[in-house]
Amino acid sequence: MNKRKKIGLALGSGGAKGLAHIGVIKTLLENNIPIDYIAGSSIGAWIAAHFGLYQDISKLEEYTVLKKKEKFYTLLEPAYKGGIIKGKKLEKLLSKWLENASFKDTKIPIKIVTTDLVSGESFVISKGSLVTAVHASMAIPTLFKPVEYKDRFLIDGGVSNPVPDDVVRGMGADIVISVNLDNYQKNEKFGLKDLKIKRTASRGLNIMRHYLAEYSIRNSDFIIEPYLPDIGILSWKKYFTKEFGPKIINIGVKETKEFIDDIKKEMESD
Repeated sequence: MNKRKKIGLALGSGGAKGLAHIGVIKTLLENNIPIDYIAGSSIGAWIAAHFGLYQDISKLEEYTVLKKKEKFYTLLEPAYKGGIIKGKKLEKLLSKWLENASFKDTKIPIKIVTTDLVSGESFVISKGSLVTAVHASMAIPTLFKPVEYKDRFLIDGGVSNPVPDDVVRGMGADIVISVNLDNYQKNEKFGLKDLKIKRTASRGLNIMRHYLAEYSIRNSDFIIEPYLPDIGILSWKKYFTKEFGPKIINIGVKETKEFIDDIKKEMESD
């Protein structure tokens, strides 16, 4: 009997767009495609941690789509150095939702990608506090203060490795499925009429993110890129509307269905 190929999932950064990750996971599970390893950056770190810990897609959807009041209050904590928001309230909320778990408590192996603000290098966490790792990976520069971790100051994993397929491959995955939320060539339209300072600056940042993400998916066997036009990394205003969450999750479902047959064929191949 042939040994089953191990499946690894790399969940990319992308702020509010990360709700699409739930649709991806839901569709893989519904089609009996197992998830053996997960690595995540930024919002992908939260999804990876919660699913890896509980393996409960309904609970993950509830905590990611709903509970908006609790999330909003974590923003009401001004800082005066390193970022606009301290992040202590965020860490407290994560501690509650993840029950102060550590990496050894997860049901499947996970790794969380952060960025070392001093060295500028990607820094992967796979031991210790799950909460600290997720907090660090979600610490968007200038918005949140960097997270102190031993002798490091850590920020958003999406800054250095937005789609950590190399991390998943290194964990032992035979098949790597990546979810890239930063395909701005696909998702964003821009023309000469858009040459306002704010729009131009945003476009420049998005182009940079696009090519960094493209560099990050070189180790992927399957790349799922949900079509999410007009949704930026900081589209939290849209996030707080009732229809946003289910809409983005369904887009993740739709895009993943296109890959199911090919993934199964790869699983069955020698």
